[in-house]
Amino acid sequence: MFVAQEPGAGASPLRRLLREDADWNHLLRDLTDRATLAAEETSAFDTTFTGAPEDVAVSVLEPKMSAVAYRAATAEWKPEAALALCKGNERVLDDAMALGGDDSPVAWYVIERRTPGRWGAPQELEQVVYELIMLYFDTTRRLLYIHGSEKSSTYKDLAEAVLGEDCELINGKRTFRVLARLDRLVPTNVGLKDTRDYFTRFSLHVGSDVSQGFTTAQEHKSQTHIATSGFDDGDSVSISAAHSGRFWSPTTAPSLKAWTNGCVQQGTKLLDSTINLEQIFDGFIIPEDITARPPYAVLGVQWPWQVSIGSRDRYTLTYDNVRYALTDVDFEVDDCSPTGPFLFSLTPPAGRVAYQADYDAKGLVFRPREQDAVIVGSGPTAEPQPLEEWLNTHRPDLFLEGDRLIDDEGRLIAPRYTRRPYDPSLLTPLDWRDVDLSKESQKAERLTDSIQYYMSARLQAAGSFDVLLDDDGSGGAADLAGLRVDGLYLDVTLVHCRYSHKPAPGTRVEDLYEVCGQAMRSAKWRRGNALPLVDHLRSRAMRYTQRNGGISPYEVGGSKALFAIRDQARLLRPRFHTVIVQPGLQASKATNEQLLLLAGAEKFVRDTSAGDFTVYCSR
Repeated sequence: MFVAQEPGAGASPLRRLLREDADWNHLLRDLTDRATLAAEETSAFDTTFTGAPEDVAVSVLEPKMSAVAYRAATAEWKPEAALALCKGNERVLDDAMALGGDDSPVAWYVIERRTPGRWGAPQELEQVVYELIMLYFDTTRRLLYIHGSEKSSTYKDLAEAVLGEDCELINGKRTFRVLARLDRLVPTNVGLKDTRDYFTRFSLHVGSDVSQGFTTAQEHKSQTHIATSGFDDGDSVSISAAHSGRFWSPTTAPSLKAWTNGCVQQGTKLLDSTINLEQIFDGFIIPEDITARPPYAVLGVQWPWQVSIGSRDRYTLTYDNVRYALTDVDFEVDDCSPTGPFLFSLTPPAGRVAYQADYDAKGLVFRPREQDAVIVGSGPTAEPQPLEEWLNTHRPDLFLEGDRLIDDEGRLIAPRYTRRPYDPSLLTPLDWRDVDLSKESQKAERLTDSIQYYMSARLQAAGSFDVLLDDDGSGGAADLAGLRVDGLYLDVTLVHCRYSHKPAPGTRVEDLYEVCGQAMRSAKWRRGNALPLVDHLRSRAMRYTQRNGGISPYEVGGSKALFAIRDQARLLRPRFHTVIVQPGLQASKATNEQLLLLAGAEKFVRDTSAGDFTVYCSR
């Protein structure tokens, strides 16, 4: 992906070193090795440069992740030839070009432009603009990447001066190859050029209107650019490409080396002639404006991501004169019918706030079904606000069956692929002997005949967790959450349990609705590093202990182990493992409807968390 990702510094290492039981030699070595690895690589790269402008050091460069690419006839280039191109009101700052990169040759310089003011200024006043020009020549692929901070040119003269006149700009439809191998691509805006209609030569399509940018019925229209958002190996990304040859991301590279790394990633796709653009375009998820409730069962409701990562006291909800942190309030679906209003409840630790959502002339509207709650933001000037009013401003996401979603603008986002049922051979049947299938939670008493207790014992027997804790209850990330540090990775296991409505397993699709929704909602914790999740688990673990008279939620490890993981979380790349536990599902008799429901949940989880997906059931 054309994005910059470099590990940051670890959080609060001093606190780890001052613990009574701290092994200083181990911690210092661990922190030093992890925190400095990327920095050393970048520093070594920076030291290869010579000839930089006097007032500009390579270490301060933070270019936008954008470029155009030229294919060279040979593996030879002459970067110094670029300096002779400046003319008129332009000059190269200090007449200096920085050259370096050793095996990955890179050059950069700064152009100063002086122009008269455009607002009637006196002649002695000038506008001074500095443009950063960067060139990276990938000798293996014979690709020259050019970045200009002004982003106003394809730099044809520059490329020909450096490579020779027989170089070729990679543009046209080939540029759109950078959109390949990404999941859940949603085009956010598309430019369309009409070669016949003189009066509407160009049109810009955004939101649900972007579908018009991909019509195949009018062959005289072509895309000028496509901007998208999606997922790359579980990471949320944005990537755009233009017919002119430029490709870019809105992110900023933290270093020149990060920019060159991004160029290499995209160059591989630019030269890949096997990439089928029609398949990419057909796979786009086009947001659809809808005016009526779509005929699909709702599986789950989720707070906006900002609520999940905010501080615990950022919002509070008051119901029946009791105040709760909003992060302790969850949603529970009350009716999985595919018709009528969406019915669900907000579930604080005590009580329920019944709600519904349906479409009217204003779009998707949320309303209380009975008594409403009150919400208050943080800060001394925050005023109480009816929950109804707040929800209609900060709309939650609604997860629907079939890997569908209604977003915060009330639009339906649905993949256009043909769903295939979940492969029944992938189901993992277990022996639920001595387990009460109607009893889901182990509670603080550790009920030995509960589904959650059974799964905790099974996970503990595997002996592969640094931390395993009970996160059951409103606002939890999962019923059981497991963490294990493995080198530079943090393995995260989120287990979602669901009881059976009847004493014996069967073919009831309703048994899967809520647990599939829980799995889809928990994929949000894959965003960025795992620090928000670890902070969430730490906060909930402390409240669990307070609420249950000192009983610990930890099944493996403890608060010190979780604290140690937190201090490394920024440096670790999360690997997610999502587990659904539903003994009400019988492997030997699973219906097509049940398997389709699982297939939609699996697709969403794999695309957005890049993790594996396991289903435990009955034989």
